[in-house]
Amino acid sequence: MNKKNKYGFTLVELLAVIVILAVVILIAVTAVIPRMNKAKKNALVDEALVYLNAAKESLVFDVDDIGSKCINISDLNENYVKKDSSDYNGVIKININNDNISYVINLTDGKFYLTGSDNLTSSDVKDNMPQGFASSCGDYNPIIADGADTNTLAYKLLMAEGGSTLDANLEIINNRSQNVSFNTVASTSTNAGLYKAEDDDGATYYYRGAVDNNWVEFAGFYWRIVRINGDGSVRLIYSGTKSSNHTGTNAQIKTSPFSDTTSYTTTTTDITGLTNTQVTTTYSNGRYGNTYVGYMYNPAKVLYTHPEYELSTTKNLGTFPTFTNIDNTKQYYLFKNFDMNADCFTGSDNDESGTCTLKCNNLGDDCILTNWNTQATNTSNYSTSDAGATSSAYVYTSDYVYTCWGYGTAVTKNNSNNTTSVYISCPVVSEIVGTVKNQATQAKVKYHGLFSSSEGASNSNVKDSKIKTELESWYETNIYNKKDGTEATSKYYEEYLADEIFCGDRSTTKTNQTFPLTGSDHFYYSPYTRLTASTKAPSYKCANKSNDGFTLGSSTNSIVSQRSSGNGQLRYPVGLITADEASYAGGVYGSSNTNSGYYLYTGATYWTMSPCLFYASNAIASVWYVYSTGYLTYSNPTSSYGVRPVINLSSSVLYDSGNGQEATPYKVKLQ
Repeated sequence: MNKKNKYGFTLVELLAVIVILAVVILIAVTAVIPRMNKAKKNALVDEALVYLNAAKESLVFDVDDIGSKCINISDLNENYVKKDSSDYNGVIKININNDNISYVINLTDGKFYLTGSDNLTSSDVKDNMPQGFASSCGDYNPIIADGADTNTLAYKLLMAEGGSTLDANLEIINNRSQNVSFNTVASTSTNAGLYKAEDDDGATYYYRGAVDNNWVEFAGFYWRIVRINGDGSVRLIYSGTKSSNHTGTNAQIKTSPFSDTTSYTTTTTDITGLTNTQVTTTYSNGRYGNTYVGYMYNPAKVLYTHPEYELSTTKNLGTFPTFTNIDNTKQYYLFKNFDMNADCFTGSDNDESGTCTLKCNNLGDDCILTNWNTQATNTSNYSTSDAGATSSAYVYTSDYVYTCWGYGTAVTKNNSNNTTSVYISCPVVSEIVGTVKNQATQAKVKYHGLFSSSEGASNSNVKDSKIKTELESWYETNIYNKKDGTEATSKYYEEYLADEIFCGDRSTTKTNQTFPLTGSDHFYYSPYTRLTASTKAPSYKCANKSNDGFTLGSSTNSIVSQRSSGNGQLRYPVGLITADEASYAGGVYGSSNTNSGYYLYTGATYWTMSPCLFYASNAIASVWYVYSTGYLTYSNPTSSYGVRPVINLSSSVLYDSGNGQEATPYKVKLQ
């Protein structure tokens, strides 16, 4: 009789069961898990479609900022999609071209990665992060997106950074971009090359330092590449003709004031009453008001007096502005009489002829010509005891109290009765109320005349600056309607170009800046704040694109496709480099960067597009420029500095030949 184990399985039986279970599990894994993953991928596609619809909805509420735009997925959570922001990450890139809207979405749940557009399927979902996948708008640039054309010039620039693959080059750029100090000039070839930052369209790759591989030959001229813009276009700055060397004034098209310096003419009746002749006075209004720092500006002014009280009521000279721009080597006309309401007129929008005119019947009686130190130190002209006098400032007691200082052009007229009449026009007249002890170049004053009415009005786009007119005229002559004769198909140069934002940033981060700007008031624009701070922080972002982001407008004759975001104020797609771009390139406020220190150094001085500040005390507005020794600084817009046009090659422009060096510059072609 056989006996069996009544209490369990034999070892062989257990092993058999284990093998059977393993086979069952293996079958389940190979059959079920892929189905689960496919379901998760399909769910990611469904979520992507939800986010795409949310992005389209968001455009309705963001019409001033559409065009080429990147939206972070996290920015759509809560506002447009009821999701926890940690569920998904990625971006949606939106492009609008002539009312044609296209979308590209990058979406990840931390396990799978989706890249595609409207017609999404599970095949668009990848198990590993695809090339060019952007997790935030700061990472996105279409030239490195999955499936991007590897023959573009922009792609070639990235591949010239020394790595064998795109990812290797991006890592080189990312590592180089860590902890950059913009307080220090980039003055050598060490670490020179492409760096990464962020602009309004996504990731921008900019050249910094003494690079020697960013030369481009285009339209018969040489250019330096400033950066690859966030939408993949390539920004170039003019560096001379093919036949010339490319330094000094050869690297600019001309010199020009930034703002209009036209001398305006006013006609004033001969106030002596002895004849019927007219006296014509001329003046230059280009330095008055913060308006003149803009690439476009509003010249309209309002009549105003500052301060709006009398010394007799305040009895305190310290409450009056101190005028500090007196030249003690010059003589000034001082007048007895002036009535702002009768002797000033404001002009109007697009009219800079507003002025105030000081009039004198008889030189030596109604007015005098004197050196201020002589006038201020004559004890009969001031009082140390009158109410309002202090230990450092005395009450001015002379009858000759009104002057234009050095800001007007005096006109004299000899009369038939052997008297001399004097006429002088300027936008702002100073009324002298006090002298400053031991300071021959200072006086306490009240201001009467024309001032900027408000920040919004003065920074509106009414009139072209002088330099905008110069740039667009040059472009019309040299680029517009011209063809590339070297191409077999003979294409227009404009077919290579893109409409990109040129940011004349007139935003401000300063507080308590009041209008009208008077006395010792200063108005500081954001580029001043960013680039003169103890920790300098340039930016490629344009804070107010609808007003300060200069782009092609409806009046253009250009065939370049217009972007929908921006202010639409350009006739042609040409502008200037910004002070922030010069800072990224290696320039620092007040620090020289000469020789081959960085590629924007030419040995000549030239304008940027960036406003800086307005000093009300001496009525001078200032614009940033690159000085001849390579440092960044600022000056009033009537100075004549160099003009270097900036244009943008389209993201679709293809690399043809060259290695970017001056002797063998990059050349481009179109498909």
